[in-house]
Amino acid sequence: MADQPTSQELTFRLDDDVSPGGVYANFAGVWHTEHEFTIDFAALPHSPTGPNSESVEGLVVARVKIPPSVIFAIARAISENVAKFETQYGALTPPPPEPQDRP
Repeated sequence: MADQPTSQELTFRLDDDVSPGGVYANFAGVWHTEHEFTIDFAALPHSPTGPNSESVEGLVVARVKIPPSVIFAIARAISENVAKFETQYGALTPPPPEPQDRP
């Protein structure tokens, strides 16, 4: 007879570099390879980098590499939590569209 799987309790420890407040990010860039998805979380300033500047420099505060086997679970968890947030606090307003490149 095969051994029956046992249940395990999953606990997490927060590293001192992340605790207690985590890191702030107001931007996320996502890309993938055949073997992983990568998400760069970044903090962007609220104004361009310099006077009359058209460029903005952000600081990547975390880079997370995720295997394809769990990306759907993460997307599902985000979707479920957005729905819970909207139930509790009201509908989220999407950000305005990004400006198009100038000709």
